[in-house]
Amino acid sequence: MIPFHSLFPELAQRDVRCVHIGPAPDAEPDSNLQADEYVYVEFYCDDLQCDCRRVLLRVIAKNQPGTVFATINYGWEDEAFYGKRMGWDPTEVRKMVRGELDPINEQSEFAPDFLDLFKRVVLDERYRLRLRRHYRRFKEELARRDAEKHP
Repeated sequence: MIPFHSLFPELAQRDVRCVHIGPAPDAEPDSNLQADEYVYVEFYCDDLQCDCRRVLLRVIAKNQPGTVFATINYGWEDEAFYGKRMGWDPTEVRKMVRGELDPINEQSEFAPDFLDLFKRVVLDERYRLRLRRHYRRFKEELARRDAEKHP
């Protein structure tokens, strides 16, 4: 998995999904998240033979760029796609299409809160379609670069 911005820095900067959490008078009193601007940085699979149709999202903060707050695994296709093509356990497939904390990547104590925020606020239909477009462009660009190396 490599970051989308490594191939498309300008597009990634323009299309990044940000969440601003600030000290507002009507803020939820039980919120564990500190005031900051958080970005969901996209990573995609760089294997040209793979068509996993998923994204890994790392949540980082503007004022703490070296800290990964959560790593979320998300697939935008329906459960049948992942179940048939990848032979995954139905429970794991369901988690993939709803978004889940990635079990092998870095997580903070706030990761469950960022996953909840992703499901409730970040992930809407426009963003789902954007991730899908980014994935397609990413794979096309990798294929183009590979073809240039191996004419």
